[in-house]
Amino acid sequence: MHNFKEKHLLSLIIWIGLVLIAAFTLPNISQLVRDKGSVRLPATVQSEVAQKIQKKSEGGKNVRTLIAVFNNKNGKITADQSLQIGNAVREIRSDPSLHTTSVTSAGDNAAAKKQLVSNDGTTEMVMITVPSKYKVKGQTNDLLNKIKSPGMRTYVTGSDVLNEDFSATTEKGLQKTEIIAAIFIFLVLIIVFRSFLIPVISLLTVGVSYLISLSIVMNLAQRYGFPISNFTQVFLVVVLFGIGTDYNILLYDRFKEQIKNGQTAVAAARTARRHAGRTILYSGSSVLIGFSALALAKFSFYRSGVAVAVGVAVLLLVLLTLNMFFMATLGKKLFWPSKNLAAHDKSVVWHFLSKFTISHTFVMVGILVIAAIPLLFFGSQKLNFNNADELPNNVQSKAGYNIIQAHYPAGTSGPSTLYIENKKPLNTQQYLAEIDQLTGYLNSEPGVKSVASVTRPGGTKIDQLYLKSQLKTLTDGLDQANYGIKKVQKGLASANKKLSSSNTTESIAQVQQLADGASKLQSGAQQLSNSLSTYTSGVNSLASGFQQLNQGATSLSSGVGQLSSGSQSLNSGIQQLRSRTARLRALRSRVNRLASGSSQLSSGLGRLHSQVTPFSSGLSRLHSGASQLQQNSSSLVSGAQSVASGSTQVNNGVQTLNTRMKALQTQMQQLQQGLTSANAGLSRVSTGTNTVNDYLKEMQKSYLGDTFYMPKASVKSPSFTPSLDAFMSKDRKITQITFILNSDPSTTKSANRIRTITRDVNAKLKDSSLNNAKFAIGGQSSQTADLQKTANGDFLRTVVIMLVGIGIALMFVTRSLVQALTIIGTLIVTYFGALQITRWLSSYLLFQNMLTWNTPFFSFIMLVALGVDYSIFLMMRYRDDASAITDVRLRITNSATIIGTVVISAAIILGGTFAALIPSNVLTLIQVAITVIIGLVILVITLPIIMSAMVKWTYPYVNDKMYQKAMTSKKEQPNRRSSKPKTRTENHSNQ
Repeated sequence: MHNFKEKHLLSLIIWIGLVLIAAFTLPNISQLVRDKGSVRLPATVQSEVAQKIQKKSEGGKNVRTLIAVFNNKNGKITADQSLQIGNAVREIRSDPSLHTTSVTSAGDNAAAKKQLVSNDGTTEMVMITVPSKYKVKGQTNDLLNKIKSPGMRTYVTGSDVLNEDFSATTEKGLQKTEIIAAIFIFLVLIIVFRSFLIPVISLLTVGVSYLISLSIVMNLAQRYGFPISNFTQVFLVVVLFGIGTDYNILLYDRFKEQIKNGQTAVAAARTARRHAGRTILYSGSSVLIGFSALALAKFSFYRSGVAVAVGVAVLLLVLLTLNMFFMATLGKKLFWPSKNLAAHDKSVVWHFLSKFTISHTFVMVGILVIAAIPLLFFGSQKLNFNNADELPNNVQSKAGYNIIQAHYPAGTSGPSTLYIENKKPLNTQQYLAEIDQLTGYLNSEPGVKSVASVTRPGGTKIDQLYLKSQLKTLTDGLDQANYGIKKVQKGLASANKKLSSSNTTESIAQVQQLADGASKLQSGAQQLSNSLSTYTSGVNSLASGFQQLNQGATSLSSGVGQLSSGSQSLNSGIQQLRSRTARLRALRSRVNRLASGSSQLSSGLGRLHSQVTPFSSGLSRLHSGASQLQQNSSSLVSGAQSVASGSTQVNNGVQTLNTRMKALQTQMQQLQQGLTSANAGLSRVSTGTNTVNDYLKEMQKSYLGDTFYMPKASVKSPSFTPSLDAFMSKDRKITQITFILNSDPSTTKSANRIRTITRDVNAKLKDSSLNNAKFAIGGQSSQTADLQKTANGDFLRTVVIMLVGIGIALMFVTRSLVQALTIIGTLIVTYFGALQITRWLSSYLLFQNMLTWNTPFFSFIMLVALGVDYSIFLMMRYRDDASAITDVRLRITNSATIIGTVVISAAIILGGTFAALIPSNVLTLIQVAITVIIGLVILVITLPIIMSAMVKWTYPYVNDKMYQKAMTSKKEQPNRRSSKPKTRTENHSNQ
């Protein structure tokens, strides 16, 4: 049991258990970082407010916009390639698995074509809006498969795609960093300790702390929203492996020293933990305080640095407990195969720098001041806020981004959007006019290339919606009306002239004659009607007589026929009588006369009979004519009556005409007067029309001509609905105005323009009917502006908090305000110098003229939090040597000589660990690595100089209070020891 305790087996068991728990509970880091590791701005900044309004405008849906890029590197996009792009767009729209919210292509309309096709015709973009609830990687891959086109380069880019690729690149860079750092640390530790076990155990202990702390951080992030970033895991690796190895070197070096002095492994381990462990604890506490101070930052990205504080806390526990097991168990074997435990104890470089500074203080300090001046006061302070520059050019999203930058105006890759939220619907004439006026105002802002809104969906004015065009139509109508008035005037004058020249009196006299004639006509027609009545009566009597006559003629003809027949019989009888009386001479003459008379009678009757037949026929025709005359007489009478009635109406009409003509003469006189008055009135109207027309033309040329006006019917028309749907929410209470800057949206220049535009829009809306509306500008430039303000403001705040915390820790460790201030001042100068050198190197080696926006922050916390270790190493050794070396100048030189090896070795390991970030291909990590490495070099050179000069100037006397206190404590130590028996281990330790 005693051996179990001395060998620290319990520590081994506990840490093995914690490692297993950490390994099994570790969440999916990659997905967690993608979900919660992006830069998150405070909810109150403008770009975040704009996102909330946008989400409300989309009906509560979170969406993202992806950009499909088609490029023909050999020239303009051909007609066949345009067809391929159109087919790809149709496939995207028709594929339900893509869940597209909207797709905008150049084929939609002329306005879209103007925006989406590059001026050189070689590149075309398609804007695709999809729900953000799905993984961006899957959406990107699906779109890449859809848009593949022979003969063209195709890409899918956008802010979310760039962030996804950045996370993937960082993850790959982390894997490289872990491998390179492990190999580098292993080799350095072999060189420092000439041992194979030391590197393995050191990497093992640091690895245990890394795994456990990573599991703690990621579980806290998953369950409780602990702040993390894309760099959390990376910096956990470099910080823990860097300072963990440094602390191990300090601990193992002290353990080796005690082993060399003859202590047992258990005693040497305790002594090493008591002395080196105290230094590690003080140094680690300073680092812990520095990173813990980040918890007070407002910016969540800065607060993510607290994860390193968690790692440092776990690291201290692991190093001061688990290392005890290995040291107590292995003893000298820990340094196998090396047997020279005294190697590399002193640093010649630090000995020279400290000693030379003590003897030539002003010279050395002067050299440092001269070297620091150009580093502190020269060089650009601009930062790069373009996250796309973090990625290498061979990443597909970055390649697509570069194509857009090369073929479109600089701001096309990141349009800005002004969102306006009102309590009332905005689709009214009043609000539309305000929106259009604001659109024109934005278009006139310096640095704005184009603006599109609900009233200008294509980015240009629609002339028909402005008073200038509407007034032109009105003035043209007035010109035509004026021309018509002149024609009417001319016609009225002509009519008046004709009326004046007309003889109305003669016309009225003629009408009077016509009236007299009509009266006579009426009288004659009446007489005619009466005569026709008498005539009809006579015709009826005539017809009746002719009928009787016809009947008599028939009887006559019959009687004549009978007489003729009788005369013939008589004649025949007379002939017989004559023949019988021939012998009678006296009777014979009488019979002859009788025969002659009979013959004459018969002949006369024959002629009479022959005449009776034509007479009878004539009487029949006469009777027929009389019958026809009788039949037509009724029509004749009716016609005569109609003539009489018509003549009466004619007479009445002519009399009325006569009366009215007489009245017309008076009216024509009045008409002549009216025409004269009307002509004069039209002259006055023409004059007024000309005046109004001139006024409207002047208004058309004035600023009022640019006033937007849209009738209510036009607002509700089907032709305007697509514009309302595109730029307004469904309830029409939110509208958006999209504008493109002529500068890169991620630059400080664009951010400053957004700030100016925000102020101008605020002032503009205050004087409008939208003064109570809520507005915010979203987009990449707005995010950059908010990021600048948040990052820069919180950076200064965090720096102050961090320096105060570390300063208090240094005062507690060094027991000196002057030493604490000197160390902090050294670290600050080192930071600025290293940052400026990094800026120069980045320009010449990386072809980046600016540092990324987060490089200064991470460089500062790494240099200050980690660089303070070396100062604590030196000053703790200085304190430990107080009882042995009375002269403070010799003591600082001795401390520098002894601790220099540890500091240089630690700086090499930490610098090498950060150097492992360079192959990551992430610009921020590369620049931070360079800054930290340069800062460590500066610290290694300047620390012995500055601290030696500080000691010389602070303590002009040889013996300081620290020495007196140490001597007093040393005198009292034997009395304390005599009060209790000494153990074997303690006796061995004091030797």
